[in-house]
Amino acid sequence: MHIKSIQKIKYMKIILIALIGLSVVAHAQSDKLSIEQATDIALKNNLTVKSASFEVEKQTQLKKTGFDLPKTDVSLQYGQYNSYAKKDNNITITQTIPFTAFGSQGTLNRSLVASTELKKAVTENELVYQVKQVYYQLAYTKARHQLLLQQDSLYEGFLKSAALRFTTGETHLLEKATAETQRNEIRNQLNQNEADILILQTQLKTLLNSSTLPEIQTENLSEMVANEIPDSSSASANPSLAYLRQQVDVAQNQKKVEAARLAPDLKVGFFTQTLIDVPDPENNGRLATASDRFTGFQVGLAFPLWFVSHQGRIKAADLSKQAAQSNYDYQQAIVEGQWQQAIQQLTKSRNSLIYYTTSALPNATLILKQSQTAFKEGEIGYAEYLLGVRSAISIKEGYLQTLNEYNQNKIHIEFLSGNK
Repeated sequence: MHIKSIQKIKYMKIILIALIGLSVVAHAQSDKLSIEQATDIALKNNLTVKSASFEVEKQTQLKKTGFDLPKTDVSLQYGQYNSYAKKDNNITITQTIPFTAFGSQGTLNRSLVASTELKKAVTENELVYQVKQVYYQLAYTKARHQLLLQQDSLYEGFLKSAALRFTTGETHLLEKATAETQRNEIRNQLNQNEADILILQTQLKTLLNSSTLPEIQTENLSEMVANEIPDSSSASANPSLAYLRQQVDVAQNQKKVEAARLAPDLKVGFFTQTLIDVPDPENNGRLATASDRFTGFQVGLAFPLWFVSHQGRIKAADLSKQAAQSNYDYQQAIVEGQWQQAIQQLTKSRNSLIYYTTSALPNATLILKQSQTAFKEGEIGYAEYLLGVRSAISIKEGYLQTLNEYNQNKIHIEFLSGNK
């Protein structure tokens, strides 16, 4: 085979291997969840949301009971009830129509459907809140893992240098022991941080109702997308408050149903019967036979004679309404207070982030670089070197903590406003 052909085949193999490698990397990247994908999967798969959906469907079916009539009464009377004839029969059909069937029960059922729909919205809002919390906490924990790896590399280099200096007699045992202690401490923190990552992944897996531990898209921890901060009126859109407002409406409609039960029930009926041997004065006194039917209808009212129980139910329903209104007012005050605190915390975190990004982080990078250079050139001892490294790392840790606090505050505000 020609040498050029062999080289061409080799190049093609190299290109093919490279393409396969890129495909694998792309596939791995596609398996990592964005925050939007995580929330969508949770809303689709989470069992609490599914349970809330079943409750909505159940109450929707119960809405059909708004015009709910008692069983129709059909009775037969047979025998000697009108004359000496022993084969007379009477068929009577009666129906009771409760006063609640004229609108009050239907209104209550519709308000109950709206209540379950709002309860589902509360469940979804809380689920999205939990997913975002865990997702960004996991992102922070992974970012901290990278920082710990950087520290581990620094202290590993420091340990090697200290061990060499101790072997050559340039320094004493204290420097080597200090370096080893620092390296081991970072290794311990790395192990703990890895356990925290696994715990958070397990939490996210449960929220997503997933069969595998999810991976998230976190190259670097960053600020959440800076949407416009809603004003304080957005707190009134909180799904929990909307649900509690609806509970007041449910209690009011329940009171109307109890009041309607105190009203008389309407009774209507129809009968058909025989009156054997009864003479017909309009037909020359002809006697009625078994084939002759006599029909009519009945109309009546059913009054409650004992009012105490009805009045008790009406009063109880009114107290339920007052309790629901009081609970709503209390929760509204709590949400408004949480809103103000969350805005203050967000402003605090934001100002701190500005300090870190404009001043502290650049200085930390400079301190770390200068400390490493000075220590390698023997201009400073290990104590000054450790002080510089710790100072720089502490600033970076503070930045990550502040960034995580900022994101969590933003998530809380979105939760209070219904994740709008």
